[in-house]
Amino acid sequence: MKDSLFNPPTDKMPIIRIAPVCNGKIYVVPRHSSENKDIHWDLPIEESVEHISSNPEKIASKVKGKYHAHIQAKMSPRFSVKYQSPSHQGSTTYLYILPLQEESDIHFHEGKFIDAENIGEQTEKYSLHLQQEGELLGMAAELWGDFLKHT
Repeated sequence: MKDSLFNPPTDKMPIIRIAPVCNGKIYVVPRHSSENKDIHWDLPIEESVEHISSNPEKIASKVKGKYHAHIQAKMSPRFSVKYQSPSHQGSTTYLYILPLQEESDIHFHEGKFIDAENIGEQTEKYSLHLQQEGELLGMAAELWGDFLKHT
């Protein structure tokens, strides 16, 4: 992918995934599957990290900072959930939400905003990771959308 700084996860290293959300929608980009040449939509920011210290939020902010050419958001990523991912060989995944004020605050090559319902309805189009996170991301996107409307 031209515009992505995506670093594929390596064996058992912790993974940070950041989900940009705006207006109740989730931002995704196309990725080639590692197993075959199929394209699946997934979050634009995923990076394996060597250590998640006592301050994972600081590391998530640094990861977001690597994408400054694509993201104009002022907010920092907000921790959502930590889980063991079978699709990442059992690595611990730290999922963050990145609330955006405007959809124009982010741009990756071929990226787009989707409704979370699309993930459950059209699973073949989305990565296994996103399928696992879809319901949670949908709720988080909706909550942030409501919060930003009332601030």
